[in-house]
Amino acid sequence: MDRFFSHLKQPFTSVWLSIGFVVGCLITVFYYQTLVFILFASSLTIASLYFKPFLPVLLGFICSILCVWVHFYSFYSINAEQLHENQSLLSTFKVVEVISRRDAYYLKVEIESIHEKNVSKIKPPLALVSLKVDELLSIGDSITTKLKLVQYRSQKNFDVFDKEQHAFSQRLFYKAKQIGSDIQITRRPKATLRQSYRDFIKQTYQVTQLNWLYYALLTGERSLMSFEQKNELQQFGLSHLLAISGLHIGLIFSIGFFVSKIFVSCFIKLFSQKLNLSVIYSFGGFSLAFCYVYLSDFLVSATRALIMLGCYLLVYYCSKQTLKWRSILFALVCVLVIDPFSLLSPGIYFSFVAVAIIFLIFTVRTRFPANFFTTIKMLVIIQLALTIGLLPLSLHYFGGVSFIGLAVNLIAIPLLSIVIMPCLVFISLLSFFVEVRELIALFDFLLFEMYQLLLAIPVDYRWYDTTKPKLAIVLGCYVSATIIYLFPRYFIIGLFPFCLVLVDELLQARARWQVDIFDVGHGTMALITIQNKGFMYDLGPIYFNQFSRIESTLIPYLKNNDIEVEHTVISHMDKDHAGGLNHWLKHGYADTFNLLQPEGVEQICLAGSYDFHSLKINVIENKGNFSSDNDNSCVIQISDGNFSVLLPGDISIARENELLSENLDLKSTVLLSPHHGSNTSSSEEFIDAVSPDVVIHSSAYKGQWQLPHFEVVERYSNKQIKQHVTGTQGQVQILFYQNSYRVRVARDESYWFLKD
Repeated sequence: MDRFFSHLKQPFTSVWLSIGFVVGCLITVFYYQTLVFILFASSLTIASLYFKPFLPVLLGFICSILCVWVHFYSFYSINAEQLHENQSLLSTFKVVEVISRRDAYYLKVEIESIHEKNVSKIKPPLALVSLKVDELLSIGDSITTKLKLVQYRSQKNFDVFDKEQHAFSQRLFYKAKQIGSDIQITRRPKATLRQSYRDFIKQTYQVTQLNWLYYALLTGERSLMSFEQKNELQQFGLSHLLAISGLHIGLIFSIGFFVSKIFVSCFIKLFSQKLNLSVIYSFGGFSLAFCYVYLSDFLVSATRALIMLGCYLLVYYCSKQTLKWRSILFALVCVLVIDPFSLLSPGIYFSFVAVAIIFLIFTVRTRFPANFFTTIKMLVIIQLALTIGLLPLSLHYFGGVSFIGLAVNLIAIPLLSIVIMPCLVFISLLSFFVEVRELIALFDFLLFEMYQLLLAIPVDYRWYDTTKPKLAIVLGCYVSATIIYLFPRYFIIGLFPFCLVLVDELLQARARWQVDIFDVGHGTMALITIQNKGFMYDLGPIYFNQFSRIESTLIPYLKNNDIEVEHTVISHMDKDHAGGLNHWLKHGYADTFNLLQPEGVEQICLAGSYDFHSLKINVIENKGNFSSDNDNSCVIQISDGNFSVLLPGDISIARENELLSENLDLKSTVLLSPHHGSNTSSSEEFIDAVSPDVVIHSSAYKGQWQLPHFEVVERYSNKQIKQHVTGTQGQVQILFYQNSYRVRVARDESYWFLKD
């Protein structure tokens, strides 16, 4: 412990400056323009005025703010002049990936110029482009044509994968559609070294059964992997083996180190005895690692690992001692200087926490074991420590944990390190000079058989889904663990941060029940939840007769919040309401229709009053007087006796008038606007009868029908009814308490750099 602090005190300014910079990047990226940022900056400034040791931290904090601003305005902000509504702009771009080719090409591209103005060449922005062209396109082709550019935008929902944040971190800023037929294609020039290398690897292992694995390990590119293969590796806890990271960089460095050592030993007499040969060996290893990262196209995880390796070597050779913690800190600073928004990637946390855990193990156990059994014991300790140490991150980001990940990794990591990677490097080099098909076939056969044994493990034993812990709890875990490590005598005090966030979570007021109107584009998907039991009203749209929001939105939301759906009803069979039906049935929810549509979803839902865990569900009778599917929509009112929600489907004014003529009590706290806010619905009389506090329009952002209709919006506004639109505000969540309710919208809780 004293040795740790002595290392920090030696370069006092640089260490605390670095700490201030790292903390500043975290606070600025995630909390800029919030009260947290103001309070933290004010507290640090006041502390610096009274305590000089805080001055380097304050300086690092200020530098971090400047760094984030420079990166944002230089590489992450969109020039408004580049987005002219409904105007085509002459654009030049390079093909990065061919996503699909059906009626038209759907490409991921690098933008080179817009309206004859060059964009950043250091970090060119990416776009998704729909292109109609008869010629065959390939990666690297340069294309000039007129595009209608719009800012990248996707649906925004709580507790599911945030596509917009991911796109922002990848600098995917635009969606574009070709305007007109004029197009100029410049074929890719002679293949670059990187592309030639990838083509060579792909061709070398083309006929193997695990070609996707070899290609991913040697290039970092996962384009040959299917969704099922990615899912299988995640279930086994092996996904990290395919991301070029510290393990791979370390292996390549080791190969380069020992190759350099063998080479130097052949010419040892030419070197001076005063020369530190370890520096030459390390330089050889680092050079090979750099080439590996270059050939991987400087993947984020690979670049991060290379920076960590470089910082460790510099600190080691410059300080003449192994200052592991300082090297981690300086490596983190370098990564954030290059791109502070890399904090949006989960990989950065897994990488640095994993390295810190490994360094911690070797700090406690200063000597590496010398025999086989003690080596196995050390590997078990390291893997167990990694499993426990990374568990909070795994639960938060992936919502689960691999049951057998510990055992599988104990075999897979040594196998990869000692056998697979060295063999792949050797075979790839050898194939340059001689024919090695038989050797590749033998290697592939043995490895494939081992993989088949792995797949024989039942799915139930591979992965366990859990609810995702909140970020505050994850941070509390790591803060408490750090304090306990630094001050082991004050174990009780170390537990305070974790206990604080845990108590805060337990003491927060819990809603009695809630309604979620998901952002699914033009369509409806609503969920009523009470005591972790769910009632589904409609299942959203389907796109291209293939994609629905069941897989990407609803199922992840249910898993992450531990919600069990007991009942489902389809208001009517239009594709924007029943589009996700087949996917819903595939997930085993057929029995949930038994209450209201026992004879099939095509039938009009059964009228009546039903109890749902202390909620009253009133299904209003449909007399079947209408030929329109919209007017035959299932109209449902849910109430707890104090607050209520009305879900009317796509009914028009005609059905509204029938409801009014029956003198029903339609008054509700929340109304889902009929027919997505269309002017065919929401009559003045109907609005007066319902008299809602809140109305929600479930419609697409700038959709082709331009809903909600401006006249409908005006009708509700004239009656001082608060309105929310899923297309512009994202998922709308209404939380009902004993005597009050609260409305949350997803886009209001976005980070500052994603706000409209």
